[in-house]
Amino acid sequence: MRYIIFIFCITFLLSCRSTKNLHHGPVPTRTKAEIYQALVNRNIDFTWFDGKMDTHLESPDENISGSMMVRMKKDSIIWIAVKKFGIEAARVLIDPKKYTVLYRFEGVYETNPVSKLNELFSVAANFEDAQQLMFGNVILADSSQMTLSKDSVYYKLQARIDDLLLSYYLNGYTLELEKMLITDQMNRTATALYSDYRNVAGYGRISYERNFIFPYEKEGTARINIKFSELTINVPKEIKFSIPDSYEKIN
Repeated sequence: MRYIIFIFCITFLLSCRSTKNLHHGPVPTRTKAEIYQALVNRNIDFTWFDGKMDTHLESPDENISGSMMVRMKKDSIIWIAVKKFGIEAARVLIDPKKYTVLYRFEGVYETNPVSKLNELFSVAANFEDAQQLMFGNVILADSSQMTLSKDSVYYKLQARIDDLLLSYYLNGYTLELEKMLITDQMNRTATALYSDYRNVAGYGRISYERNFIFPYEKEGTARINIKFSELTINVPKEIKFSIPDSYEKIN
């Protein structure tokens, strides 16, 4: 049943590797408005998303690798299929109110309110946040709430949203977001690292590799690596999800 941890760790926050810096010379001088606009431009207003990826999770409990397919319709559905050794191991459907997980190997399923997912993580996120983070967008505060500083080759924007402190590190040469930190009021921090930016026609540059490090249960940390092999944006896809009659409900 540990696929539930694997799936939702990826869904909600989504090896530490950043983009290799090929630039030389002094970091260009940037204004706060320019840095903030780079983050705004990075966020894509999507309706449909479809992606295939290789994933790897390391936590105090397990070490899992596999492949995933993710399909999303904004504000409506997140659909996930997880494969191990080429065989589907789990299928998930999440809507704004509930989630259902089919465990293929065991022939069972569970359904719970979305609010229960917050019990699994030290940093909570709602349905909208989950979709944005899985797509690769970031949560942004208003520019007036942000402070700007310089850290090595990075420009850092920082702001508080509710009880969370968000820190964004943008490469001073490329203005690409390479790192984001989310810290709660108990000083627990989740880290997202973005690399392998590629041009996607009509949408600009999108990160194909993402690494996430976050608090795991009461102590320790978990790490997730995601590498997209394919992704399409705003192309409607069929979403199939049904519970076989033979499956037993386990909750």
